[in-house]
Amino acid sequence: MILEEKEIKSLLEGIIAENPGKEMNVGLSANETGSTRFANNAITTNGVYSRLNLYVEVTKGKKRGIAAVNELNKEKIREAVSRADALADVAPENSELMPSLGPQTYPKVPALYFPGTAEFSPGRRADAIISVIEKAKEQNMTAAGFFETSSSSGAGLNSKGLYYFLNSTRSYYSNTLKSEGGSGWASAEAEDVSKIAAKELSDRAMKKALDSRSPKSLAPGKYTVILEPAAAADMVWFLLYNFTAREADEGRSFLSLDEGKNRLGEKLVSPKITIYSDPASPENPAFPIGEDGLPVNKTVWIEKGAVKNLIYTRFWAEKKGRGPVPFPSNIIMEGENQTLENLIKSTKKGVLVSRLWYIRDLNPMILLLTGLTRDGVFWIENGKVSHPVNNFRFNESPVNVLRNVEMMSRPGRVVGGETGQSAVIPALKVKGFNFSSVSDAV
Repeated sequence: MILEEKEIKSLLEGIIAENPGKEMNVGLSANETGSTRFANNAITTNGVYSRLNLYVEVTKGKKRGIAAVNELNKEKIREAVSRADALADVAPENSELMPSLGPQTYPKVPALYFPGTAEFSPGRRADAIISVIEKAKEQNMTAAGFFETSSSSGAGLNSKGLYYFLNSTRSYYSNTLKSEGGSGWASAEAEDVSKIAAKELSDRAMKKALDSRSPKSLAPGKYTVILEPAAAADMVWFLLYNFTAREADEGRSFLSLDEGKNRLGEKLVSPKITIYSDPASPENPAFPIGEDGLPVNKTVWIEKGAVKNLIYTRFWAEKKGRGPVPFPSNIIMEGENQTLENLIKSTKKGVLVSRLWYIRDLNPMILLLTGLTRDGVFWIENGKVSHPVNNFRFNESPVNVLRNVEMMSRPGRVVGGETGQSAVIPALKVKGFNFSSVSDAV
């Protein structure tokens, strides 16, 4: 669902104008998503759903009231304003509530909206899926997954003059193929649906499924592991989820030091590692708008192994006398001029991991995670993939993973199997990766 900027801006300006003297923030978001799902070699569901949401915030000192409606007629909008105003009167004071921002300048980002994605029909999604199902049947395999396309509009305006507007589209495809105890998965996300190559993704998943049949037993333990990019993306996203300065300063994080200090500036991981976010990335463009309408600019998080920035909310930044640093809108990790095949060839003995799944926190003080391998785990011997092995549960920290990186491929855009978020990231060859137990998962 795409709304015209002129129409939206006029609506928001009218709400502000009708309520002079109030500190207000009003915003509108609209989304239309088409989703086609398949399982057991058949399309199971197809639907299109639309959402429209207008929110109104009224701030009175350190108190704020918020109301939302999904209709845009004048009566409903006035009811929302009245309700937000009344809630602001009775809300408890929030000592951390920050005043509204004034006008901001946002970085220019590549195109996020593609008409072809917004107009992509259920029939075209079904055609792509049917071709995968037919191929799976020919190989006596079963296919499952989904194909989604969506369009969105978002805008915000406050009484101090901050304004933003953005249209975007998204396409997301995922398929899992299974064959006689073997399983393979592949997924992709793109703003432009023409970049979603369902045939290539199904071929990749099919090869993994065929290759992973009849796995041999391998005991848990510490191994040299090659994480394919989708698996590496999940580990790095979980690292940055926990890159908040407040948690570190309050002694609740792996980035904490004594006396309320943090590890900003310290060498944390291998000097090979540089990670940053940049909404203007041509490979993985992202929204340039963060907390309270803050601009999201390019931010280096780790540079040659050292912590360069942490996430600072506006409140915590002011408390610490620093500028705010919004949460990353994407991840880009530098790699090396190698291929995944080169990483495998360089490995005398090790394990190739296709995908991670069901990742959960165990200990935030060392950022210890647990999770499962899935959809293809293979033993490497003398530089070649020798045979499939059983799945594992792992207990490992992304900090240790990045500290123990020995080699990396060239980066490319992938989607994490657990997080479902895009990253431009390489495959990683890591020493001493801890598989804590065997998993019965396929």
